Parts: sequence; C-alpha cells; structure tokens
Amino acid sequence: METVARLMFMRVGLPEPLLNEPVRAADGSGRLLGFGDLVWRIDRPGQRPIRVIGEYQGEEFHASPEQRAHDAWRRRGFERDGWIVHEIWRADVTGDASRRALVAKVASSLRIPLEALDLAEVGTKFFARHAIDLAIQRSMNP
Repeated sequence: METVARLMFMRVGLPEPLLNEPVRAADGSGRLLGFGDLVWRIDRPGQRPIRVIGEYQGEEFHASPEQRAHDAWRRRGFERDGWIVHEIWRADVTGDASRRALVAKVASSLRIPLEALDLAEVGTKFFARHAIDLAIQRSMNP
C-alpha cells in the first residue's frame, strides 16, 4: 500500500518522496530519529525547509495498543524535530474522496497549491505516467 500511495502522489504531480529514508535530528548531531516510509525534504533559499513524512500504518502491523503507543512516541519525536507527519491508512487510499483528502493534506504540508496538481489522476492505476517518465529519465542518465 505504500507503493499505491507513492504512485498516487506522483501521478497527481507531487514531488517523488524518498522511500524508507533515515531521518536524522536537525540539530547536527546525526542522531537517528527513525526511518520514514515516504519522506519529502524541500530546501528553499531564504525560507524554512519543508520536511514531511508519510507513514503507512498497515493494520496487520500497527493495530495493537503497544504498536500504536510506539508509533505515537516515534511520531512525536519527528514532530519535535520540525517534521510534519501524515499517517496513511488503507482507507486513505481506497476511495476517491479519501485519496483526494490525503493528497490535499500532503500538498498543503508541501506548500503546493491544489490548482497545480492533476487531481483527475488521483484514482488507482497500476502505472503512473509520471513514474514512467522518471524511469525513462533515469535510464538515460546513468
């Protein structure tokens, strides 16, 4: 489902996230805060950097009270360090209205206006045109 979410974000025109990316403390210590499922880091000259994490919470791994407590503790660590964290559940990617709402939340966090996105592409598809274009670009630039 992480892949479904990533492809959906890319299809509508959001930047490609880094996958299972180590997230380190912003204080320069190099301390590992954890690994983010979908990670966006956008540096803008003269402005505060944008730091967003999409965490897919699969029911089979994140349903127990103990795991949810651990996830909440980890999320607070990311947020204390200046990250915006969006939990993504199966229900967020299985219906058109929920997919649109998720895209809107992530786009807002990335400071990308909805008008800049192709929301008609929010539906589920196996391939994303944007992902295919990126694959072609990567194959041409070794």
